[in-house]
This record gives sequence, structure tokens and C-alpha cells, in this order.
Amino acid sequence: MGLGLATAGGTLLAAPIAMPMWIVSVATYFVVAGTVATAVSQAVVQDGESLSANNNDPDEDPTD
Repeated sequence: MGLGLATAGGTLLAAPIAMPMWIVSVATYFVVAGTVATAVSQAVVQDGESLSANNNDPDEDPTD
């Protein structure tokens, strides 16, 4: 989803024709929203993988 928003926004911004300012503004928001969504998605996946890789025993106290 995030990559799609960023790509759509980037495509609109890079178009070789003049567009109304509101379209350019919306495209900029798409790029920002897509970038943030992608970064959050990656952070959640990486954090989840690192927790499951380091925690072999679910009953073990992680503070020991």
C-alpha cells in the first residue's frame, strides 16, 4: 500500500505536463504518506522477526 502511494505520487510529480496546483499538492501528500507507511511497515516486520528469532522459550523470563 505504501509503495503504491509513493509511486503514484512520484508519477504525478514527474509528469511532463502542467497540472493544477491541487493535484501537485495531493501527489506530494501521497509521496509522504507512502514513504511513512512503508517505513512503519518495515520497522514492524523487522521488530517482529527479531523478537521471534531471539525468543526460543515463550515461558522464559526475558529480564533474566
